[in-house]
Amino acid sequence: PRTHADCRATHLHFPTDAMRNPVSAPSAPSASSQGPTTKVKRQATLHQLPKVVSSRTFSYYNVSLEDVVKFKTTLENRETTRDSFMGALRQLAAMLVTKQLLEESMVGKVVKRIASKHSDAEVRKMAASIVEKWREEVIQQHHRDKRQARRGRGPGTRHGVGSGGG
Repeated sequence: PRTHADCRATHLHFPTDAMRNPVSAPSAPSASSQGPTTKVKRQATLHQLPKVVSSRTFSYYNVSLEDVVKFKTTLENRETTRDSFMGALRQLAAMLVTKQLLEESMVGKVVKRIASKHSDAEVRKMAASIVEKWREEVIQQHHRDKRQARRGRGPGTRHGVGSGGG
């Protein structure tokens, strides 16, 4: 009969062989030995793993002003093809855009104008959903900031005013 330990020993804890067998890289030869070089094992990176899908340009949480402005410029360009236009909208929809990014880039105004005035109904619908998503994210961010501000106040303070008469 098999025991629980036997099952655990045969169970794979990592999704791929690349994680269990890290990438080998030759080490620099030392000055004292002129013999064959030894291999140093290094941990595999996410991009070396075969089934990991990620974007090297940005992630949902790590969005820069340059990323947003690049897609905004694509949306404002009249020579942009429909595929590029929809791609830019999809990229913007996949981003977590903060209130600060919306204010600095002014991309919200561009997308809102597209949602109301674009000739293609599918584009209008997608732009409108992005505007609604951003609106909800900004509201949630505002509520989180308010909660953190309340937690940040020390005892004896009320409504952001210290307890000392002043």
